[in-house]
Amino acid sequence: MYSSNALIRTIYIGISAVILICTMPAKCYGFITDKRAGANWLMLPVSTTEKFVSMLIITMIIIPAVFLAGVILLDWLIVALDPNLDTTIIGGMKELFWLISEMAAQESEVNAFLTENIANGKIFLTCIDDIATWILMFLLGALYFKKNKATKTVLAWIGFCIIISIFMSPLMLSMSGNINMETINAVNNGDLEASYMIVDELINKTIVFDVILDTILMVGAAVGIFFRIKTLKH
Repeated sequence: MYSSNALIRTIYIGISAVILICTMPAKCYGFITDKRAGANWLMLPVSTTEKFVSMLIITMIIIPAVFLAGVILLDWLIVALDPNLDTTIIGGMKELFWLISEMAAQESEVNAFLTENIANGKIFLTCIDDIATWILMFLLGALYFKKNKATKTVLAWIGFCIIISIFMSPLMLSMSGNINMETINAVNNGDLEASYMIVDELINKTIVFDVILDTILMVGAAVGIFFRIKTLKH
């Protein structure tokens, strides 16, 4: 089963991944805003489109793939060398998803929630598009800010999220038609299935908005990166 030591290693990996996402774009391409180093890069005999595509491939595919492969290999070595560790993170996650799938096979509102949102990987897929959005946003920040690139991008991102939440929260609640006073009273009376129905409803609406918002942000960030490369001069 997914043991506590595997969970701790997963948390460490998650923290490392967040640090990588925040700092990697600036480490890879932050030098472009520097007059000397940036001028040399801009003078490379390739088109803006080629620079843009190579930038996306490196930051969104190659580096994350190398990080993931390194994490899996390191975790396997740790488990192989330490007899006190009984499973790798990948092995533990397989067992966890198998257990969830077994629970989801039983008919109930709770297990329907597990099937719809976890066993089918819906939440996992939304995390992937979130990561892609974050990478593009930090890459955009690395190209526009000259100093403290990651910090300024984080602050700008927090401000943007606050503004979006002000408008999105009432809209999401207004579209949650299955949530009414009868359901809320059932939750207050300890009805577990009603609780999961509300969570399922909110998760479904959140996923829809998340996908739409992430798509808009990814397209907007990609356009901003392309034209920043195209118009940047030293």
